[in-house]
Formats: sequence, structure tokens, C-alpha cells
Amino acid sequence: MTVGLLSTIAGVFYGGTVSVLALTATFSSRSTLRREARSTLAVLVSGRAVTSERPSNGNVSRNG
Repeated sequence: MTVGLLSTIAGVFYGGTVSVLALTATFSSRSTLRREARSTLAVLVSGRAVTSERPSNGNVSRNG
């Protein structure tokens, strides 16, 4: 087999895996399954790490 064919097969397999995980993370009825799918996606698609949005120090409202 040629390198191009192997690369294509690997790309299709990777894309299919990411697609199934993304659908599972979005539409699963079980929260534990969604959470596991999201953590697996974070590993596979490392360039798009999920960060929590926190307000900067100037935008924090303090009650009291």
C-alpha cells in the first residue's frame, strides 16, 4: 500500500471517531456519557482545549 492510501484511511477513521464522539457529547441522554465523550474529544482534538470563561478582575461584582 502507498503512504497516501494509508494516510487517507487513517484520516477517515480519525474523522469518523471525532464525529461519533461529538454527536455523543451533544445528544446523549446520559450525563456521564456526555462527560466522557467531551473529555475524549479534548484529548483527540488538543488544539481546541475547552477553557472555562471567567470574568476579568475588573468585571467581578461584589455583593455585601
